[in-house]
Amino acid sequence: MTETGRPLHAARPPIGLSPATTRAYAASWRAFVGTRPPDSCFPVGQAAVTTWLELRARAGRPRQSLVVDRAALMAWCAANGEGLDVALPATRVRQTGAGVDAASLLVAARRRGPDLPGLRDRALLLLAATLDIGAEALARLTVEDITDTTDGMTVALLRPRSGRHQLRRLRRRREPAVCPVRSWAAWRDAAQLRWGAAFRGIDAHGTVGDPLSVAGIRFVLDRTLGRPDRPPPRARRTKSGSPPESSVRTAARQRMLRPTPDWIRTTLTVSGPVDEVAQFRVAARGPGIIPWQVDSDYEQARLLAPMAGKGAQAVTLARLLRQASERLHQIALQHQAAGTPACAFDLHRLVPVPGPILEAGSDSRAAAAWLQAQWGTLLPLRRVAVEAMRDQRIRRSARLVYNFWSAEWTPWQALDRVRTDWPELVFDIRPQYARADAGKTA
Repeated sequence: MTETGRPLHAARPPIGLSPATTRAYAASWRAFVGTRPPDSCFPVGQAAVTTWLELRARAGRPRQSLVVDRAALMAWCAANGEGLDVALPATRVRQTGAGVDAASLLVAARRRGPDLPGLRDRALLLLAATLDIGAEALARLTVEDITDTTDGMTVALLRPRSGRHQLRRLRRRREPAVCPVRSWAAWRDAAQLRWGAAFRGIDAHGTVGDPLSVAGIRFVLDRTLGRPDRPPPRARRTKSGSPPESSVRTAARQRMLRPTPDWIRTTLTVSGPVDEVAQFRVAARGPGIIPWQVDSDYEQARLLAPMAGKGAQAVTLARLLRQASERLHQIALQHQAAGTPACAFDLHRLVPVPGPILEAGSDSRAAAAWLQAQWGTLLPLRRVAVEAMRDQRIRRSARLVYNFWSAEWTPWQALDRVRTDWPELVFDIRPQYARADAGKTA
């Protein structure tokens, strides 16, 4: 029976609990009594307890702590004769900088295996969850930024806008599967990391390779979390029109393993009626660029990361480089808006990149997937030259001979689209696959 009139500050404590539970319940009870008027007495009432728990939930208290708070108040009230059955309030899902709730990251971290990729992915997931950072911050993280302490470790996070580091301290957790300190130490020791990027790529033979880029870390996060939005592999064709099966990679793997692409020289002959050829020549002209939307803050951070230890001079240099990059980008956009015909065969004029892909940026998986599917190459054409001549074989016909270089492969997909859009013209494509150690065309 409830002891009506007993003051809350003089309530009888629950008995039969362990010392740790007694201390935890007492702390929750004191916090609750501190929010009540000084002359408050029993009975407490279910409405007062529910309101207090909802306030704690809106303040951002973790769900595990709310469970302890509810159990503590029910135990203290039961010890004083008042029985309560309070429902646990709904808690907000905390989103990390990676755009994923922390609970999903912890669940995914528990599923990772003990092999080398599993150790890397577990450390990456736990740091993303505990530090509340995304792929950009994880890509900037280096071994030198993480320092061991007696009870955990300290992580120095680079702030792109200020160029300074913010220290975050992490403590060891009881459960090894979700402890970021133990997971980082296991990955660092297994990969024998002593300096440089904190997270590296791993090939099929288990060899640790180059640092993971932002796109690579996003790929790892999506694969680990089971997201289905990874870009499809590049289409395969032979010499007659399709790339060979052994020469293609996905965009993320290509950027990680081969930052400098191979360039293929191609000769394209366009022939047909004089008027159609003249119209095509005008339609194909453009500035020869892709007007990506550039994140200047990220570019400055990327430039600053390898030289951040140099102090204020590095910050100044990164800022000047960013300003120069912004000026060049603005000039390119002005040429794009004015339709400057700097390139005689502009793929973006013939097969335009959609606006959402341009907003995603050149480093996004969506952009790489779209360029592979619609262009067949990830970069604009270079060293484009055109020669116009009248076709002597047939009267009132003309020919255009384009010579250009394309990254990694001839843009077969774009040329197929152009061939469909201009059915009156005849297109003859002749790629020249030359080996680097040979002086003649293969």
